[in-house]
Amino acid sequence: MEVPQIVNLDIGLIDPPEVPDRIEISPDDIAELADSIQQVGLLQPILVRPHNGRYEIVAGDRRFKAHQLRGINRIPAVIREITTHEAVIIRATENLSRTDLSAVEEARIYARLNEDHGMTWEEIGKRIGKSAHVVKRRTDILRMDEMLQKALHKKEISVGVAEELWRISDKTMLAYYLQFAVENGCTVAVARQWAHDYEKELRQTQNDGGGTPSFRHPSEQAPIYVACDLCREAMEVGKETVLRCCPSCCGSISDAIKSHQG
Repeated sequence: MEVPQIVNLDIGLIDPPEVPDRIEISPDDIAELADSIQQVGLLQPILVRPHNGRYEIVAGDRRFKAHQLRGINRIPAVIREITTHEAVIIRATENLSRTDLSAVEEARIYARLNEDHGMTWEEIGKRIGKSAHVVKRRTDILRMDEMLQKALHKKEISVGVAEELWRISDKTMLAYYLQFAVENGCTVAVARQWAHDYEKELRQTQNDGGGTPSFRHPSEQAPIYVACDLCREAMEVGKETVLRCCPSCCGSISDAIKSHQG
């Protein structure tokens, strides 16, 4: 097996990936890596490929940015003749192994491998150790409303919560429920109940002649009604009045009301 040759490459000759997988890389992470490199050096060279008379990063974009941040002019690199397709797969594999990758970034990688490079969901799944169903389902994130994608990328909500809130079709109501979830925390079960209540009210509103479901605060419980013991009309639980009386007096009051109604 051929041992890769490492060269100290001028960073002025290196370009970042033409189509990066990451939406953004935390400046704090870059600064922390840069400090580590200054103290102990670069433990693993970056991988680049010749491209348009220069070199394109295949793996090691964070290491490259850390060198730029500290003004280090040369970086250890392995130069390899790699096709665009091979570079995309290597880059995707490296990024998918990172724990700080957001769900949106993960979905974008899967979609790019499928749409731009002809890989099936099964092929992608085998490469990363996930089922084709899981891979395909994750790309559904890219069809969600932008506000849900932003919250997912910032890791303010989970994928499960986003999938449930996605059922809320009215943007104003979605924005309010999302804000409540971000500020107060939200489980999948709670988000599912919100979506269920919204869809229930939407169906009821449509049956009554159309329009938008009435707005309810996410923490507000749907009212529960029981029959009044005296008049038998609907009464919302929590709004009843307690009257302390003996069974005889209670019976007399009930008889008087029935007589009056008759």
